[in-house]
Amino acid sequence: MRIVSLVPSLTHLIVDLGLRDALVGCTNFCIEPPGLQRTATLCGGTKDPNIDQIANLKPTHVLVNEEENKPEHIAALGAFTNVLNTFPKSPEDVPAMIRDICSFLGVQDGHNYAGQIDTLIEEIKTLATGLPLKTFMYFIWRNPWMIVSEDTYISRMLALLGYRNVCQTENRYPEVSFPLQGEIPEAIFFSTEPFPFRRRDIVSLKDEWPSHPPVLKADGMLCSWYGSMLIKALKEANKYCRGESQQLFFSMDVPES
Repeated sequence: MRIVSLVPSLTHLIVDLGLRDALVGCTNFCIEPPGLQRTATLCGGTKDPNIDQIANLKPTHVLVNEEENKPEHIAALGAFTNVLNTFPKSPEDVPAMIRDICSFLGVQDGHNYAGQIDTLIEEIKTLATGLPLKTFMYFIWRNPWMIVSEDTYISRMLALLGYRNVCQTENRYPEVSFPLQGEIPEAIFFSTEPFPFRRRDIVSLKDEWPSHPPVLKADGMLCSWYGSMLIKALKEANKYCRGESQQLFFSMDVPES
């Protein structure tokens, strides 16, 4: 097999499945595990992949995502190789996606990951029923300010823990302006990706929204990377729900720079 992945979280999964040697290409944003650029060709970004470069790699299998990659690029790839298009909309969708990837790549190990995720999700759903409901607003971009709506994987990930997104717009990643209209959240999350928020961004937010709620740093990988990374996120969530940890995917430590 010669695999190209245009989705960072799926690149991580491919390596965990023991297929690193078969991974011939990935995006510039595929940073886990470290050192992929030494063994795989970097083929541009998720939104602007170099299709000609990918074709020259002669891949037998390409993994894409309906949200992260553009339709025209997915169609272009499908013209010369086998493409699996993924789009999990919640953690509950991930086991089926992993099983599809295992079938697509002809491997069996990933079924263990899928089973672990199913079990952890059911445990968390039971444990989280006793947690206090908290409302949030999750920021993913600056200039302009952008947040996630309820209809996103990130929002549904936090919903497992009893968190409720105050943004329920049809636009899944809306821009926001201040003063804020609608319900005020109890907490604000600044994600570590795709935009790496820093403390200067909290200062900027305070200039525009002087009375904003507490700002927490959210681990973008644990909140949004589906695949084997979800197991790590769910294990942390399980400890949190059991009262064995006071911290989930976030902290007050927003970096200086």
